[in-house]
Amino acid sequence: MLIGIDIIEIERVKKAVERTPRFLERVFTSRELGYCMNKANPYPSLAVRFAAKEALRKLHPALIAGVRFHDLEVLRGEDGRPQVYLYGKAQQRCQAEGIGEISISLSHSREQAIATVIAKKG
Repeated sequence: MLIGIDIIEIERVKKAVERTPRFLERVFTSRELGYCMNKANPYPSLAVRFAAKEALRKLHPALIAGVRFHDLEVLRGEDGRPQVYLYGKAQQRCQAEGIGEISISLSHSREQAIATVIAKKG
């Protein structure tokens, strides 16, 4: 069993977006942006997805170097629960390391966003 967790202040993500608008395109996929930017306040949703991507990277050393943020995507499934989609190097490395069945939990308060990722290995 592998576990990754990350927490971030929502205001930190908001400031990053305001300071460097390209941050959005560097970190989030178009589908993630489509979901988040349709909200009255997109920053909690953006922050929790950023935390999810960091938690995924912390899941295993193979997911750090060479894995782009766009290789990790977090969307709502048809049932409303968050789902992880892996592409490129992230997908290749998870297959090579025997990492599968990734589950994710997202939550945020007014000030912080947190994500926990659990995966089976082997």
